[in-house]
Amino acid sequence: MRSRLLSLMDYSSIIRDRENFYDKISAAHDYIEAKEVIFRDQIAMVIHLSEATREYAPLFVAFLRQYEVNNAKLLLSKAFGRQSLELWYDISPYAVLDKSLLQQKLSLDDITTIMANTYLDGMYKDISSYERLEIQTAINSARHLYASSALFSSESRQIFQAFMLRRIAVIAMIWSWRLKQNYHWSDEETRLFMERFYNLNLFGRQAWTQVKIVEKDLNRCLEQLMKTSGEKPTSVNIEYYLEKYYYNWVSSMFHRDFHSIHCVVAYLLLLYYQIRNLFCVVEGLRFGLSSEMILERIVTEG
Repeated sequence: MRSRLLSLMDYSSIIRDRENFYDKISAAHDYIEAKEVIFRDQIAMVIHLSEATREYAPLFVAFLRQYEVNNAKLLLSKAFGRQSLELWYDISPYAVLDKSLLQQKLSLDDITTIMANTYLDGMYKDISSYERLEIQTAINSARHLYASSALFSSESRQIFQAFMLRRIAVIAMIWSWRLKQNYHWSDEETRLFMERFYNLNLFGRQAWTQVKIVEKDLNRCLEQLMKTSGEKPTSVNIEYYLEKYYYNWVSSMFHRDFHSIHCVVAYLLLLYYQIRNLFCVVEGLRFGLSSEMILERIVTEG
């Protein structure tokens, strides 16, 4: 499973041999469809695994459904009147939402009704603003994955939850910076809003402990960046650092114990980054960026 994941050298090769890369997605008519083709290709193994193993099936399905949560967000964004890229994550045969919904003019109440009595029911309890919608999408994806461990053995559940608690901490830190820098929220507004997620019963104080660990590592990095560049890092810089930080941490866990769930969870999380990276390559080639600029935004080890 580890060997199926791409290295930085592999990404560099893809960018250099862009004609061959485009051949693989030649069925696509535009860059959005190209991403959809890539996504289906990348998750094919997860779908096979979900059908082959009963023990981990809930985890594999939950991994796939974190993408369908983004489909729900897309529908809700349209209801808010926001312009969004209509990228649709096809996770059939596990999909609840159908792509044909994009062609309909749906209100927030319509979408809530459609999601009723599905795993999406109640996921968006507070959608009073677009900012809250975006945050809830990220948190709900992590929560759904977290909940999929309910039937694991005690040892496997603890291992899995350690992965997810660290992920939730990274998400919380990213959104804390986004709210302040991109949406111009005050420190007090941001603190009060994020504390709602730290104190969720599902995560408890464990999530807060992980947030403090990640925050300490981030502050150490920011101090070093300030010394070398003399400039205050942007939320984009901080988000890239945090994602890379988490990628490296997950990667270090891959081979910790072959007889445990470590390698299964690490594979899924690194595959998540691989899909993001391939999307980054598509965007970079679309805008004619240099190989160096594209590789700088790819999250890999190192």
